[in-house]
Amino acid sequence: MIKTNKGFTLIELLVVVLIIGILAAMAMPQYFKAVERSRMTEADTLLGSIAQAQRRKFLQTNRFATDYRGLDVSPKGSTGALYYTKGNPTTGANGNGFGVSLSGTDFGGEDGGKATATRYAAGGNLQYEYSLSRYYQGDNVTCSATAGSAGAELCADFCGIDAPVASCCNNGTSSACAAPTSN
Repeated sequence: MIKTNKGFTLIELLVVVLIIGILAAMAMPQYFKAVERSRMTEADTLLGSIAQAQRRKFLQTNRFATDYRGLDVSPKGSTGALYYTKGNPTTGANGNGFGVSLSGTDFGGEDGGKATATRYAAGGNLQYEYSLSRYYQGDNVTCSATAGSAGAELCADFCGIDAPVASCCNNGTSSACAAPTSN
């Protein structure tokens, strides 16, 4: 009678674990990018809601609100022109989300009437650093990041262009979205 051992050798187990590790290392960056894309979508939706609320405010008072309390829809805990989506709503402490700021009261100037969502982490150290800006009277969103960074690659995906750039518009151009000229 011949005795046979059934099972795996240590080398076979190590090879399987190594292959699983390599596959996981290749998949993780794509997973993180997909998570960040969903955060961008969240910020884009938030900017759209703010733009609609600001348009209603402009119809009522002929000026945009400079404070979240002046809008008919304001996030819970917001008190000024800057709101953090995660962590403490006024300081951003213990958070990992967006700082959303309001600027401008009318159409004039470079910042005339727009909201900006800037990606932040309370401890710093973000892989994807970028900001999204939307004029209250416009429909397009500008994505800005440091050229050559992972944020610039994400902005290129958001804008639907091939090459990463420092700033692009989600209408497919590789420059910032144009400001509205009149109401």
